[in-house]
Amino acid sequence: MTLGSFALGTDAFVISGVLPALAKSLDVSLEAAGLLVTIFAGVYALSAPFLAVAMGSLDRGRVLMIALSGFVAANVLAAAAPNYTVLMAARIVAALSAAIFMPAASASAAAVARPEERGRALTTVLGGLTLASALGVPIGTIIGNTANWRATFVLVAVLSLIALIGLARVLPPTPATNIPSLADRARAAKLPGIPTILLGTMLTYCSMFALYAYIPWFAVHTAGIGSGAVSWVYLLYGLCGVLSNMAAGWLIDHYPPRRVALLASALMVVSLGLLTLYARADLGDTIVSGVLLYMLIALWGLIGWVINPAQQKRLIITAGPRGPVALSLNGSAVYAGQALGSLAGGMMLTHGTTWLTVMTVSLQILALLVLCLPAPSRTDVPAAEAAGSAKAHETAESSGSAKTTEAAGPADAR
Repeated sequence: MTLGSFALGTDAFVISGVLPALAKSLDVSLEAAGLLVTIFAGVYALSAPFLAVAMGSLDRGRVLMIALSGFVAANVLAAAAPNYTVLMAARIVAALSAAIFMPAASASAAAVARPEERGRALTTVLGGLTLASALGVPIGTIIGNTANWRATFVLVAVLSLIALIGLARVLPPTPATNIPSLADRARAAKLPGIPTILLGTMLTYCSMFALYAYIPWFAVHTAGIGSGAVSWVYLLYGLCGVLSNMAAGWLIDHYPPRRVALLASALMVVSLGLLTLYARADLGDTIVSGVLLYMLIALWGLIGWVINPAQQKRLIITAGPRGPVALSLNGSAVYAGQALGSLAGGMMLTHGTTWLTVMTVSLQILALLVLCLPAPSRTDVPAAEAAGSAKAHETAESSGSAKTTEAAGPADAR
């Protein structure tokens, strides 16, 4: 299951690293190629709740087999796609498969592990997404830019096939547990404070993906970093994100999550503002320009991954007994933000690097303003006071509503 989540996480975001080569190969504009990112995230966001309910009665092992089979087929189709239309269809199938797989994997991990090891099992499975952002995306970008962008999809298909075969051999029957209905999710979304938290998360990811989806384009136009070296930018961003992810866990255990989210969002505005000044300076293809870009990307990665864990904990605390259901909405908010952000970023490409970063920082300022809106007092309590929600969180894990602490890479919380 960890390998499966690693493959899905890699596939979701590695396409950003090969967008220029892909666009050239298929004879489409970079903006049109960017829609492949938008469509994947948008389909995931819209379909995830419906698919979770539709497959809620099936054995979790069977659901995982269906999802991975679809994912293998989608990536084989993507690798062989003769044109842009076929590749778009493949991305839609991949998004549907990913939306099925992640909650089922979380539920299966919680079900097959002993109670005292459940948290470790979930962390291991969801850790595949973290590794995908830190290692899978850079590796896939290197392969795609060294060999061919189609080779990247072949890599993901092979990894998914290995995961499929492994699960078919070792995963025991795992009966379905209670899955929140669409009505339950709708009621949770209306709870006081929940819409604001979800909107803040969506806008944060909208800001992030306005730039993240077009890092290769930004790197070559600001520092002359071509496709062969852009993988190091992704690697640096991912590794810094892993460190940020580790720090986020400690922070939300010791400080009120709303305060953590506000501080991280404010620092994001600063880091993106610095990137805007950097783009405006137009230092050209120099060593200084390259070093500055790496430093600013590292700062961005160190800050950005803190926000989502804090927002997730706010959801659990604010919703009280309905925390698990409220948490299930977070994945759609994350992917909706990614879809809108990549779409907004693509619209800015013709205006230059400065306007792209202006768009990014403006969206983050809007996210910060939303996070500043008054929220129910229960949202801003220390972690110790939120201990009563632990049982609710455990219910979320066993019903497929698992938590992941990723903020700028693959992120899902169903």
